[in-house]
Amino acid sequence: MDTDLKCNISTFCCMAMLLAPAACDKGGGEAPETPEQPMTRPVELVTDTYRAYPSGENACVDSYLTLTFSSEPVPGTSGEIRILDKDGKEADMIDMADIAAVAGGKPKMTAGTAFTTAMDAVGSSAAGYYRIVYYNAVSIAGTDNGGYTVTIRLHSDRLEYGGTYSVEIDPEAIIADGFDGISGNEWTFSVMPKPAGDGEVTAGARDCDFMTIQGAINFANSCGQSADMTISVEDGIYEEPLYIRNKNNLTIKGESREGTIIRFDNCNDYIDGVGSGVTSVPEPGESITRTGGRSVILVENCDMLRFEDITLENSHGDGSQAEVIYFNCDNGRLLASNCSFTGDQDTIELKGWSLFRDCTIRGDVDFIWGYVRTALFESCEIRSSPSSRGYIVQARCRQGDRGFVFLDCSLTAESGTADGSVYLARSGGNSGEYDNVTYIRCRMGSHIADAGWYSSPAPTPAAATAENGWKEYGSMNAYGSAMDLSGRYSGSAEISSSDCERLYATAAAVFADCPHGSGWAE
Repeated sequence: MDTDLKCNISTFCCMAMLLAPAACDKGGGEAPETPEQPMTRPVELVTDTYRAYPSGENACVDSYLTLTFSSEPVPGTSGEIRILDKDGKEADMIDMADIAAVAGGKPKMTAGTAFTTAMDAVGSSAAGYYRIVYYNAVSIAGTDNGGYTVTIRLHSDRLEYGGTYSVEIDPEAIIADGFDGISGNEWTFSVMPKPAGDGEVTAGARDCDFMTIQGAINFANSCGQSADMTISVEDGIYEEPLYIRNKNNLTIKGESREGTIIRFDNCNDYIDGVGSGVTSVPEPGESITRTGGRSVILVENCDMLRFEDITLENSHGDGSQAEVIYFNCDNGRLLASNCSFTGDQDTIELKGWSLFRDCTIRGDVDFIWGYVRTALFESCEIRSSPSSRGYIVQARCRQGDRGFVFLDCSLTAESGTADGSVYLARSGGNSGEYDNVTYIRCRMGSHIADAGWYSSPAPTPAAATAENGWKEYGSMNAYGSAMDLSGRYSGSAEISSSDCERLYATAAAVFADCPHGSGWAE
């Protein structure tokens, strides 16, 4: 995580209890209890050549390893970085030849691609599934005081709670003035005990329960699929792909929407398709049977996943399909409150049931899409970025499902987006998938085309009804005045006030057909 902030020790951080021997005072009463003391946390190992972290006791189980030098180091093109347990068994290894092979560009990963240490199997044995993706194993950045830090990100789920480890780095793996590698027990550390799992953990700086979001997710999996768990995330930038599988009732809550940012550069040019998980971690050189997909966050077989007060970003940019989140849960529920989802093409892909409230969704091409039963966007900003291919929604719904519903939203555009260049939706062109998209009482900027809906290919159904197809009610311009809809595409519909009230005017109406009921959306 790119932050020097420290989180405050709190009741949900791991604590060490020091128990005093039983004693009686002169009056026969019990001695006062010894107050709880925070556990000793790791420090930096300081040598004449480098500073290394973590060293000492109680490192996070997902801790990054860092080496800080006074002069700029260079990543080697050969050599290894190894983590050994107390018995000398290899717990993890990064081959710098693998890192060098992707430094100039990632070869497109497909089923059959050979697994390397430049890839990660994101997930855990507790979840029972892993997501194969490229990740940032070794990176170098300048520090505020003129030094340089090498950050080494270990592969997911490789360290054990309570374990003791040593770090070995071949001299050719990291090239730096006066650095001859690390061997033996020169750099050792131990991992903290497993947190208590009382419903909330912290993620962030070095004195939190976890340093990564995925580490906290892996812990949540170990507490059981249905156990309530909140991950409270400190402000900072978290450069990591995430995999959430087989976990219900999970909340990921940021310290602030603007300050807590999960982002990663991933796209279809790097990894083919939307992806899924596998049940085992391949060895280096083995063929991948299924990729982990092009999104930043992949969610499978989950229900009641919540994001609050956080920014989620795919930093790849324009030019390739690149989801921020793929919610691949046909019967699951996703809730987002006071969040930003920032991408370009295909920003969010959804299935199942979703509620976005007071959020911003930013993109350019089909940036809200998927195979939803119902997805409600209430009081959200739908922000179009400059593009000559501007379409907001592509729906692939079943007949009769509510589909994508925008209630009291604002449709805005960034500078450089031409007037009339963005359409409310376009069809995928499959007659077996319904284009169910509805805008209710939304303000629409001048970037929205007069026709509203992009008509080629034609939607399903060809003529909208109150229940199916492209429709709107009470549309306004950016200043709140009623829009002239006379130029709208002929296959769309302006529904009646009674149909609006019955089907779309409230969250309860929108989710009336949800098998989970509508109370969860209140």
